[in-house]
Amino acid sequence: MLTFSGGQARAQSTIGLAAVVNDQPISVVDLIDRLKLVATTSNIQLTDERRREMIPQILHQLIDETLQMQEAKRLGYTVSDEDMNRAIAAVEQNSGMPPGGLERYLQLNNIPLESLKEQLRPQIAWQKVLRSMRRDIEISESEIDDVLERIKRNQDKPRNNVQEIFLPIDNPQEESKILDNAQKIIGALRNGASFEGLARQFSANASAANGGNLGWMSVGEMDSTLEDAINKMEPGQISQPIRTVRGYYILKLLDRAKGDTDADRDVKLDLYQLYVPISQNASNDEIRTKVGILQNARDTAKSCEDMAKIAVDLGSDLSGRTKGISPQELSGTVAAAVSQLKDGETSNVIRVDGGALVVMLCGSTVKSTLPDRDTIHNRLLMERLEIAARRKLRELRREAFIDIRI
Repeated sequence: MLTFSGGQARAQSTIGLAAVVNDQPISVVDLIDRLKLVATTSNIQLTDERRREMIPQILHQLIDETLQMQEAKRLGYTVSDEDMNRAIAAVEQNSGMPPGGLERYLQLNNIPLESLKEQLRPQIAWQKVLRSMRRDIEISESEIDDVLERIKRNQDKPRNNVQEIFLPIDNPQEESKILDNAQKIIGALRNGASFEGLARQFSANASAANGGNLGWMSVGEMDSTLEDAINKMEPGQISQPIRTVRGYYILKLLDRAKGDTDADRDVKLDLYQLYVPISQNASNDEIRTKVGILQNARDTAKSCEDMAKIAVDLGSDLSGRTKGISPQELSGTVAAAVSQLKDGETSNVIRVDGGALVVMLCGSTVKSTLPDRDTIHNRLLMERLEIAARRKLRELRREAFIDIRI
């Protein structure tokens, strides 16, 4: 149940309470402390207008955090010092800070470390609640197969490196307010606010912990509505709010890579190159002799060790073995010749500047660059868990007594 107090309570709000959640107070001091933390970590200039815009969003967040802590306490979960230290270390790592760097950063900006801990504590506790819900979520092998097949089918299409901020719509009556919040976040981003900082503060998806970073996404890995939007964007661009069945998304396209039909394979080659120099002034007879040496080596060598012995006999200093090279690193003519070889086979003679050569494929390794089944399983699990978490939080809000005093 949600109530609003006005009159004298509103007039006294600057020194009193911002809200009460099931008899647990959220003070105006709590609200101001969080406002400063969000503004600092998100690189937001706190003008009067920006402050007015942010206060309702942050109060909503504090109310949700209070509900999350209350539910965690009801289930017997606590947050230890070790839990907190791990969470701070994770924030430092994700922000590229050295150990202890976060506390120094906050001190420089006159923000107590405890303000950050007050934000992290409900996140840690809520994660423990969510872990208890995982046992009720099942991901089938066929679902994983479907995702893998979708990724394979779209390997030749561009991949996008994406960040997201997700604002869920739990109550249809609040849609206009959530859209307004999304527009305000975009306004802050356009004025130089940190996407990573705002994602950590306001995004409801698990990616918030990583500053909204989704990483490289292939076609088929995102909601089709989001894919349509991201495909129309240029690197560095931030989207307008994108409505999906779950809520509003704000996307940032960091980079785009061209598709590759072999993008699901990481091929490494082990090659032996047998090279003979041919001067520009060489006669036809000399050229035929040098080419004949290579053809003879091609016909007689059964292994790369045989090639090495022939190179020693020829005194060819530019011959040798190369391991772990990818096809993309080879010159065009050599790459084309090698692409036709099986392990142990040797190419035809290849004319190059200053000489000629043959290449034997000593061996090759092929590793899949597709996400493994565990990665896909965990991704699907997190998607289901996020939905379950929002449903649970919606229930907690509905059953709670919430009295907003400002």
